Amino acid sequence: MKVSLVKCPVWGTREPPLALAQLSGDLKAVGIDVKCFDLNNYLYKHRNTNFTNLWAWEQVSFWNQKEKVFEFFDSIKSKLEDYVDYILEKDPKIVGFSLESSSYYSTIYVSNLIKKRNKDIKIFFGGQLYYDKRNIERSFNDSQVDYINLGEGDITVAELVRIIYQNGDINKCDGLCYKDGDKTIYTKPREMLKNLDNLPYLDFTDMSLDDYDDNEHLPLQTSRGCVWACKFCSTHSFWPGYRQMCAERIHQEICYHKIKYPLAGHIDFQDLEFNADVNRLKEFCELLIKYPPFGSKQYWLSNAIVNPLMTKDILALVKASGCKKLIFGIESGSQRVLDMFGKKYKVQDAKRIIKDAYDVGLKVTTNFMFGFPGETEEDFEETLDFVKEVGKYIERVYPSRTYFAMEEFSYIYDHPDEFNIKTPFNHHLYWKTKDGKNTFPVRLKRCQRFEQVCKDYSVNVDCGVKTNVLMDEYFNLGFY
Repeated sequence: MKVSLVKCPVWGTREPPLALAQLSGDLKAVGIDVKCFDLNNYLYKHRNTNFTNLWAWEQVSFWNQKEKVFEFFDSIKSKLEDYVDYILEKDPKIVGFSLESSSYYSTIYVSNLIKKRNKDIKIFFGGQLYYDKRNIERSFNDSQVDYINLGEGDITVAELVRIIYQNGDINKCDGLCYKDGDKTIYTKPREMLKNLDNLPYLDFTDMSLDDYDDNEHLPLQTSRGCVWACKFCSTHSFWPGYRQMCAERIHQEICYHKIKYPLAGHIDFQDLEFNADVNRLKEFCELLIKYPPFGSKQYWLSNAIVNPLMTKDILALVKASGCKKLIFGIESGSQRVLDMFGKKYKVQDAKRIIKDAYDVGLKVTTNFMFGFPGETEEDFEETLDFVKEVGKYIERVYPSRTYFAMEEFSYIYDHPDEFNIKTPFNHHLYWKTKDGKNTFPVRLKRCQRFEQVCKDYSVNVDCGVKTNVLMDEYFNLGFY
């Protein structure tokens, strides 16, 4: 049984796509021959100077325009056809794609090339895009996809592969939909995994860590979902609830990967928050201290929430275990704004944790957003005051270059009237409030003022990934 898994642009280029790595591990664990192809990274590494910035998140709008993506892919069609030959080299019977909004049109283009080359190949799509059933019909109309995986694919895809190879009854595979003539058929919904400890380890065999922008780290994900449900974030829509691996399971996977990748300098946890359960965090840190992989300290970093249980003693333990940095989504210094958007922490707790982390020698990065619907000038001034007060304790700040984007599937995206947002809005960056006081230029100006304050107070500002900030600002403002 042979399967190819493909990731199309646009996606990150710091590390291999974890969706493919996890699914590859899932399939190999049950004896299925699978090979992964990161077309996103391939095109990124072979782009010419005209397309230098296309892989910056700030330019994601390009990939959401069919005519732009198809024009770009038509210009490199021979290169794409060669890559399709590479995908089909081992004669797979099934080719799967991991999708989100930003990779939709590129996936449609490439999957159609594959079907044109061999109409008998079965193609399946999966990913968060299909939380919205409108995207299911859209995909069937735009492509020759055979099956769409709904929800987690860890078990579904393996069952799908076996049924296809055994000419079995596809309706016995939960978590799928497909076309029968003009009718869309849905099989029984797949239950979400209850125990992440049973997941196979990530498989990076076909996606060398050395081939990515940050080749000194090993990416891992130890949880699914979020303990919060911030109104600007879509995570809670397609990952309801929160599930996590135990500390021992995490430690075991780190040891496994250190055998295969001894030069990996540190672990980069991709969880939305690694410290949701402080007891798990404490147990993990104690394991790393007591049983360092191969006898040497293993360095790591992660995203974190402002959890009031993060005492100075816990932060000292985190530092002692090898943590290089914690990344906090502060977003705003205004308690009113935080409460309005479901950030369940107190500003004073954030200030205390940042200062305590500094005292124990732990580096901190903080993320900020600008122009929340309902954010007043006074609210924004509180964000500036926050940086002025604790900036000297922060290693660096990251100001969101999308300022405040309307994230598809988020609560605010689905309920714009509650936040005084003018509808319809046809672009995630260029929305405005009904009173006209909150517009894209207003949000851009606040970000620029924020950066100036950081400069005045000698706070390091992260400039983004492989991009030119000023060019992005001019491009997006001109497009607006």
